[in-house]
Amino acid sequence: SKRPFHRKCEDVSLNTLVVDPLSFTQPPFSSTFTAYPPFNATQQLLRYFNPCRMTSSSYFSKITNWKRKISILIFTTSSLCCCHANLAPLALHQLYEVSSGGELVLALHGYDLNGDKTLATITKLPTSGKLYQLSYVYNKHGYDPKAGVQITSIPCNVTGDKSRLVYKRPAIDQEHNGEWDRFDYTVSDGKASSRAGIVTLIAPSRLVVASDFRLSSEGWSTIGNRKNGVSYEPTSRGVMNRYIYAADNSLNIGRSGDDEDLWYFVLPQKFTGWHGIMYGGSFEFILSSFSGDFSDDKFNFGGDMNLVEIYCERCDLNKGVTIAYPLSSTSGFSGSTKSFSLGMTENEGWLLDPENTLLEWTVPTKCDFIEVISGITSVRILGDFTNWYESVSIDSVNWRSAPPKGRKQLLPCAQGTPDARGCTCK
Repeated sequence: SKRPFHRKCEDVSLNTLVVDPLSFTQPPFSSTFTAYPPFNATQQLLRYFNPCRMTSSSYFSKITNWKRKISILIFTTSSLCCCHANLAPLALHQLYEVSSGGELVLALHGYDLNGDKTLATITKLPTSGKLYQLSYVYNKHGYDPKAGVQITSIPCNVTGDKSRLVYKRPAIDQEHNGEWDRFDYTVSDGKASSRAGIVTLIAPSRLVVASDFRLSSEGWSTIGNRKNGVSYEPTSRGVMNRYIYAADNSLNIGRSGDDEDLWYFVLPQKFTGWHGIMYGGSFEFILSSFSGDFSDDKFNFGGDMNLVEIYCERCDLNKGVTIAYPLSSTSGFSGSTKSFSLGMTENEGWLLDPENTLLEWTVPTKCDFIEVISGITSVRILGDFTNWYESVSIDSVNWRSAPPKGRKQLLPCAQGTPDARGCTCK
């Protein structure tokens, strides 16, 4: 066989075989074939579909569910050699809770569909806590002390049984505004290695990233008709305690009587990038206003606006994807101080931008949602609600995770690639 990843072959008789054209220098046998759009996803395909046990009609049924995100050749033949691939293991993203000054034993064994044992390797160290190999006595007998030799350089293989190691917080420690730490690891089954998985460590508050504006505006800005950015208020007003605010810079009233040039708060860089571990958590913030007319007839577009928009530039094969939470999916905003908590799953009221003004926004799939929060380019929150001048303030912006479940925090079907581009969840 010219297929380098095969371990064994067996002769079978069937009508079709699905293979990856990028694995061959030339087709292995004379055949007719059909090419699909380019995307090397053979391993993701073989994880779910066994070409040795499926009929031609079964293939086409399964392939249509891939939404054209795979690159395959369908070879037609009466008798062929069907070979079984060794699938690279996955280094699953993980989430753990650690108390101030505490320590935790973590297991970093891989997710391997072949059933192979895996070896974990640390590829990026945490920034505030420290990693340790298990001590001999704890690894063999379960007695304290748990921590052995500190891991100070990378890459470093994890030596503990079941790829266990210890994460420790500093002795003098205090919970801060967001997650404690992150570190990266890979796993290998001896034949193939995974891409990097991310282990996120959080405090009991479960905050992954947050802005409380305790000392500054934290890099927040605005976009739209408000060009002057935000103002920082270091005092308190009711529940708004150290917050930021902004107001209309100008009005652009259209024929419908609506202000067509809306402004939004733009969240800073710490809210961008990979936040896939937030799946199942909540997006929380407080809005208030101390000037403006929030009567129903003053609302822009009858209230048909997005309260929150999250954009991923590289999603959908770099075409870009936006998911949004409509204001209409909440109980609204009247200008009075109000807390919002938006569920971070696809079924909590979010909609997907079709990128076509003639089409309706639709509910995102699980894969759409996870891919967006795994590669966030920008996040913005509506500040311009009415067709007249108003000032709107915001405080206590939190991304709070669901209760930590370790390596079970995010579904394996969303982790064919670390950034969820290879997601196969239904």
